[in-house]
Amino acid sequence: MFTDSARSLRPTRRQLLIGAGTAAGAAALGAGTGSVPAAAAPGRTGIDWPRGQVLPHFAAPAVLDLVDLTDASDADQLLVASLQGLVNRTRPRIATLRPADEGGLTWLHTAGLRYRTIGSPAELLRRYRSVVHGVVVTDPDLPATRNVATTLAGLHDAVIVSPDQLDSLSDLPVIADLRGRFADEIAAYTWAVDTLWPHTEHRILVGLDPENTLCDLRDYAVATRALTLWIHPDVPESRAIGDRVMSGMAPGTAFLGWWPAGVGGESDGTELTSRHGVIVLAADHSQNLTVYGGASAPVSAGQRSLPAPPLANRVYVTFSMTEGDNLQYNQHKMRQLWDDPGRGTVPLNWSTNPLLIDAAPVFLSHYQRTATRNDYLIAGPSGAGYAYPSPWPDNTLGAFTGMTARYMRRTGMDAAVILNRIDGDDVPLSGAEAARYLRDVRPLGLFKDWTTRTELSVLHRDTPQAVSYLTSSVAEAQAAIAASAAGWSGDAPLFLSIGILSWNLNPTDVGTIAASLADPYTVVRGDQFFHLARRALQLPGH
Repeated sequence: MFTDSARSLRPTRRQLLIGAGTAAGAAALGAGTGSVPAAAAPGRTGIDWPRGQVLPHFAAPAVLDLVDLTDASDADQLLVASLQGLVNRTRPRIATLRPADEGGLTWLHTAGLRYRTIGSPAELLRRYRSVVHGVVVTDPDLPATRNVATTLAGLHDAVIVSPDQLDSLSDLPVIADLRGRFADEIAAYTWAVDTLWPHTEHRILVGLDPENTLCDLRDYAVATRALTLWIHPDVPESRAIGDRVMSGMAPGTAFLGWWPAGVGGESDGTELTSRHGVIVLAADHSQNLTVYGGASAPVSAGQRSLPAPPLANRVYVTFSMTEGDNLQYNQHKMRQLWDDPGRGTVPLNWSTNPLLIDAAPVFLSHYQRTATRNDYLIAGPSGAGYAYPSPWPDNTLGAFTGMTARYMRRTGMDAAVILNRIDGDDVPLSGAEAARYLRDVRPLGLFKDWTTRTELSVLHRDTPQAVSYLTSSVAEAQAAIAASAAGWSGDAPLFLSIGILSWNLNPTDVGTIAASLADPYTVVRGDQFFHLARRALQLPGH
């Protein structure tokens, strides 16, 4: 099957070489500081990763070979993911189909990409056999070897296989057989850091659960020759591995993936990366980023304006969808919510990631082009990537704030959500942190935290900051608004910021909440909210 539509071409970018990295050995790769080849126009190949760009762009996709992995075995998913990374490193030619909130083909059609279906992983491997230099065999008794194999596959242009697949791939040399090599995952990852980290790409680090994340994002790790780990930040031996690796990463570089669920997960993990000046991009269930990273799409440096109403003594309510820092949410759940028929009926703030301009410009472009006057895009926590400003080293915080400023301006976002935690607790920005953030980013206003109250304050004497009351149901949101407005005298405007948990609520639900608010409530977009707040607080204009 073929589909086709016109696509614009990405401007030509500076060409950079990725280096050797074949079966000749990891040592030939150098210390991971080499650049990667760039290309965006037809006829160009490779990966474009200029200095100052957080994530690479891939070459413009050719006609894609689409393989359905919906019912594929774990072994076939790993094999295809590694093959996809090897092939798409040069030019995106392989896409995978798996269940997704938005529909497995939705973004391929949005991007106007052509594809043909391939019947099986075996057929796909036969088609691209010439790019494969060997196989890396995983240990079925130690899932961590799937991540070690991912790193080895990227370095040696190999595919990942299980022992059961060896007989059918006897024509391929075994680059590494990981069976029985390691006593446990700590030993496996320690070996990977000792042996492989010096030769991998140091501009990103990938974190994948080797038991649950098989195909998603793994192609990206292979294509970029990234080190792939699974860090438990609450386990001292595992955290020490993370400390060791991240201490060798430059401020503002990215950790793609996620953390173990539960205690020691998100907050501890993001605090760990922040202490090393590394941003988090939740991406462990992102699909086909090696394709969408090359699909060209226009991204605007502005949004549709919506003038604020005259300031009056009313209760102004603004609603913000959560999860915007999350690349996989931007791809999956956000698209499902965006397609909800209730979108556009009431003002709604959509947190999203300005780094989509690198990772998948077609996602951001779609949201910008199809936004109504009631849709307002803001940067998710805490700007250009998920990070906590207070744990971030003071001497390199400017790397994060400067990067956030550049990416927000390029993507037309002038407000952001800030999450700032230490030991799992929300903490205020210090005076120095606030000053640095506001001086560099110059936001219209900031939304702070997802918590159990809402409060408007002034940050650093000139910028409105709204703490957001996080709600997960229509009834909870209605109760939160009523409780927050209780006792209001009516003598001055009241400003309420309500967080909408994206996993539980949709735009139709927000419309229901808004419809239940009678006089003196006014629902406003985030930019209107902050303009009104500036007038009410007698702050300088923006």
